[in-house]
Amino acid sequence: MDRSFKQELTAKWTISESVRVSIIAALYIGLTMLIAPLAYGVFQLRISEMLGLLPFDRKYGGRSAAIGVVLGGTVVGFMSPHGGADLIIGMISGIICVAVAWYIGTKGNSNLLKQLTGFAYSIITTFFIGYLMLHVIFQCPLWESLYGVFIGEIIAINGLGFLLLKGLERTYK
Repeated sequence: MDRSFKQELTAKWTISESVRVSIIAALYIGLTMLIAPLAYGVFQLRISEMLGLLPFDRKYGGRSAAIGVVLGGTVVGFMSPHGGADLIIGMISGIICVAVAWYIGTKGNSNLLKQLTGFAYSIITTFFIGYLMLHVIFQCPLWESLYGVFIGEIIAINGLGFLLLKGLERTYK
């Protein structure tokens, strides 16, 4: 059933959505902890970020995926060696990114929209994490911070995330 962003935002919450939130949050946490040393630092590869595109596709995610990704990101923020900075900045970045993916997903489901959504997600995360947190707060070199986060996001979102959505589409037509 196609619904507008407003209709989906205000629709009644279901038990299956609660289960989906839990599964996605647990996957996000597990995938981040699986490669924890690479998930925190100037070069960040969080393969769990591939789940960030799930809110784009309402059939497999939508609002429950958005909440699951933010919840999972918040939990791993508590485990970050960067402390409260990663928790707060990461949560703000995550909320903005999944809201963008979710909103754009209500406008269509083309491959071009998916790729543009992934690129927007990567740019937003690079700004918040690479610039604000690593460069401004922790004084890491600017270009290393920006490139390190951006490359990791491109791999996770535009690579693995896009493959995840394509796999879900083929599996659950």
